[in-house]
Amino acid sequence: MQPTVVVNHHRQTAIVIAKHGSKYEIIKLGKGRLTVSSLSAAELELQGYKACEYSPSQAAHSYLQHGAGVSNRAKKYLEYIARNKFSDTLTLT
Repeated sequence: MQPTVVVNHHRQTAIVIAKHGSKYEIIKLGKGRLTVSSLSAAELELQGYKACEYSPSQAAHSYLQHGAGVSNRAKKYLEYIARNKFSDTLTLT
């Protein structure tokens, strides 16, 4: 699965980084330290997240500079995304 930048109706962004079974692994941008969490497709929809046309690499670069820090697991994913090219036209399939 290609990394996908998503945004909800509160303009909160996240990067969907992987899919394992029925769960999506995501990194949500927030006030605290950035970590990897798992959500189902229904939970993503319930929270209002929709795919947007924003560069995953550009978002990853921005997330790596997060003032509150980034967990080691999230950092590994973000560094991989930041140094690779991915399409900006995305879907959550």
